[in-house]
Amino acid sequence: MIKLDAFDRKILEILLKNAREQITAIAKKIRLGRENVNYKINRLIKEGIIKEPLTIFDEDNLSLSHYVLFVELINLQEDSERKIIEDLKNSKYISWIGINAGKWSLIFDVIIKEKDDLDKIVNDFLDKFGRFIGDYIILNSKEIGYYPEKILELNYKERVIKKTENVRLDKTDIGILSILNEDAWRNYVKIAEKIGLTANSINNRIKNLEKKGIIFSYTLSLDWKKLSWELYGLQLKAIKFGNEINKKLVSHFKNNKRTLFYYKYSGGVWDYDIGVIVKNSEELREYINEFRNIFSDAVKISDVSAILREITGYKLPRGVFE
Repeated sequence: MIKLDAFDRKILEILLKNAREQITAIAKKIRLGRENVNYKINRLIKEGIIKEPLTIFDEDNLSLSHYVLFVELINLQEDSERKIIEDLKNSKYISWIGINAGKWSLIFDVIIKEKDDLDKIVNDFLDKFGRFIGDYIILNSKEIGYYPEKILELNYKERVIKKTENVRLDKTDIGILSILNEDAWRNYVKIAEKIGLTANSINNRIKNLEKKGIIFSYTLSLDWKKLSWELYGLQLKAIKFGNEINKKLVSHFKNNKRTLFYYKYSGGVWDYDIGVIVKNSEELREYINEFRNIFSDAVKISDVSAILREITGYKLPRGVFE
């Protein structure tokens, strides 16, 4: 476990809320020298606590379709898993990839612009690695919540997502989004050099994309393992339906200090998939018992598994910008 001092925690808290916060502004807020702040951020990166900055986009506003594949791997040889993972990492439509302990040993997100692309992506994957796949399921994700501040045991604060109808983006907008997706820390000057506009024009464009709700926020991907957390996935099946129970569940996911993320699916084996961070299996048991006490009449826990490793963090795959 890596220990964080008070300044480390304050810096991370600010960057979790806005990863593009300027170092000078951070230094002023926490009353520490600019050089010291810069040193601390670089140390947090070097030690692997900060994995990368993330730009969070509203997928609905970008008209994207999001699917999750749960895969059971079998007959693996020494380098088979490595080849599968490398192939997934090189795909232009695959986002988050995780290694799991349980029936579903591999989980990954597919994000696409055209729904017809899903069949090709899945068929290509099966053609290459079908001999190593015992079973798989595909779920359509309709709603996602992610609360990285809980890794620092901070309370979640509601953010308002603006929904804009018929958003039109030109090639310049798409180029800017692609750059920010790749590196949320890229400054206006560097983006301007790449795009061919002035830094001021880039600034105005980004503000407009934020105002329209295309860009939702900027945050950090943190290594939960280095901060002594264990991450478990719980798959949930609804036995009572309706907007009221969904609102109650989502409110619980947002406000419970151990629920790191949730996915809501449509028409699949499960209705929800949640990520729970705990210090040990005893805390997990307490979480499950508490959840059952609240929702036993509406939701059942279908499966529990340990997420052993995140191969890639969440960001939009490059194919959606092409």
